[in-house]
Amino acid sequence: MLRNLIRSFESALKLHLYSKAPTTSSVLATRPRRALFTQFEENANNSVSNKPLSSARISSHATSLGHETDNDYVPYRANLETGSRISVLIDALRERFRLSEDEVQRIVSDEQVQRFYRNRCLVQTLDTLILEGITKHSFVEYPWLLALDQKRLGFKLDVIKTMKMDDINHFVPFLRLTLPRLRKLVTALNAETGDYSQKNRVYYISDKLGVRPEIVTKYLCKRLFILEMPYDMFEKNLQHMIHYNVSPINILKDLWAFRYTPKSVELRLERAKRAKKDKIMPWMVRCPEPILQRSLKLSLDELQVLGKFSSVVEYLAHRLEFSVSEAKAIMDRHPQVHTVRVTKIKEVLDYLLNEAKFTRFEIAQVPRILCHSLKTTKERLNELASFGCRPSSLVIVCRSRREYNKFLEQWTSHSKHTNAE
Repeated sequence: MLRNLIRSFESALKLHLYSKAPTTSSVLATRPRRALFTQFEENANNSVSNKPLSSARISSHATSLGHETDNDYVPYRANLETGSRISVLIDALRERFRLSEDEVQRIVSDEQVQRFYRNRCLVQTLDTLILEGITKHSFVEYPWLLALDQKRLGFKLDVIKTMKMDDINHFVPFLRLTLPRLRKLVTALNAETGDYSQKNRVYYISDKLGVRPEIVTKYLCKRLFILEMPYDMFEKNLQHMIHYNVSPINILKDLWAFRYTPKSVELRLERAKRAKKDKIMPWMVRCPEPILQRSLKLSLDELQVLGKFSSVVEYLAHRLEFSVSEAKAIMDRHPQVHTVRVTKIKEVLDYLLNEAKFTRFEIAQVPRILCHSLKTTKERLNELASFGCRPSSLVIVCRSRREYNKFLEQWTSHSKHTNAE
């Protein structure tokens, strides 16, 4: 009974203490409210340390935080996404064009497409260009079209459409230029429309060289000075190159020759023609004089070696006493022989036939020897001869240094073993 009395007294005492403690609501009312998304509370609030009060504070703060974040929350909306996933772009390309897997990969793997497909809506750019008449071939040839800035693209298309043209795809490479540069170029092209029977200089070059306009602009977009240089200088240089049978594609690939005066261009091309160069190239116009002289000298030496023969195949057939078809078959076994100068072939044949005393059949079995260094060939044959070895085939002479040394060691060890017996 005494025990029950003591327990009742302790319960009454605890109840009295809790009634005097500050309530949770009053503490929260006096405590300054913590700012949203702050990491630490104020130091004054850290003095309250009892567990019931702390739990009440946390629950109250969580409730208020929930109300604040609910007011600021904006749900995700897919239609506000400015970029496009690469799979969306691939689906759009396949939906609009019949593209092979290689063509799709060529477009998607482009550096500019990879750089901007997350930040720009490439599908929208694709549709804009299609509406303007850009074809599948242009997208495959110039994948960077999809990565163009949408706002600037509209201005660029408007500028290009001011030109007289047959097809906008002929001038697609110019879309990569900056807007001021494009305006300057188009102004220059439009200013001289009366100088040609064609619409502008691009179509004039296309007509003179017999090359499609889209191929012309593919190369001219890298050398825009061709479209802005004086017409007289440009026209004379072009006529000189056509007159001396310079290949149209070689002209487009090396346009720097147009930087030189028409007189110097004609002089260089005439020298190349007199040296009977089988292929006159634009680099002969702009190369230093020593390089041109060396090239012309090599051509004259080759002509002197060939003599009455018109090709290396005929010369080789004559030296090895085979028919032309047989000589061609021999050279085809090692195609690099076709690229060897006839002067070197003459030196190798003179040594093998006259000094080393190899037969024409032994040479025909290993046409690779005609590509091999004559100096190395002499050194190896002399070294083998010093050990009493006359190889039955020229194959070992053409092998790598490691294989040749291995053969030489085997030969010398075999010779020592034979002599010991």
